[in-house]
Amino acid sequence: MRRLLLLLCCPPALALAASAPDLQQVQAALASEMEAGLQGRSTGSQIAAAMFAPRLNALPWCIPAGDGAVDCSVGYERGMDQRHRMMRLAPQGDGWRLQSTRLQAPQPPLAELAPQLQARIEEAIATGADASEREALRADFNGMRLAGVDGCDLAQASGQLQCDLLLAFDSGHDGQMTLGLQRIGDQWRLDPLPAG
Repeated sequence: MRRLLLLLCCPPALALAASAPDLQQVQAALASEMEAGLQGRSTGSQIAAAMFAPRLNALPWCIPAGDGAVDCSVGYERGMDQRHRMMRLAPQGDGWRLQSTRLQAPQPPLAELAPQLQARIEEAIATGADASEREALRADFNGMRLAGVDGCDLAQASGQLQCDLLLAFDSGHDGQMTLGLQRIGDQWRLDPLPAG
């Protein structure tokens, strides 16, 4: 049965385990987990499970999770829909073992995002068409700071992280902005602020 699962969802070559798995290694870990869950079931059940197994097709990013494990955004097709979910994988031998497929999206540290938000604000102000528009944008953003990060989730089409940024203003009022984040190397990078 293992051979059937590997042939249906995984290319035959597997690379050695590194600091993060590649897509083939994630597919192999999922196939191994499915095989273990199907032990003792009828051949028909095993074949049906293999036929309807999700087809993994994207691995946008992974982050360290401790003890050598990593949490990864993994893309898959289910019917006609493209979806992403978080999976935790741990090194095992020369491959990876699936530990969990029921993880919350990570929440980037406030200290990492606060200076990036200020830089994005300056970029937005600089895009003003003329001096009066730039001054109006500067007034809108005056005294704004990042007070918290909440509600992080995966964009289902791309697997990138989206978070609600909780904003506080010197005037005393609060606000909220949803922005995407890209994982570049070992850091999160805020997407540019939406226009308008």
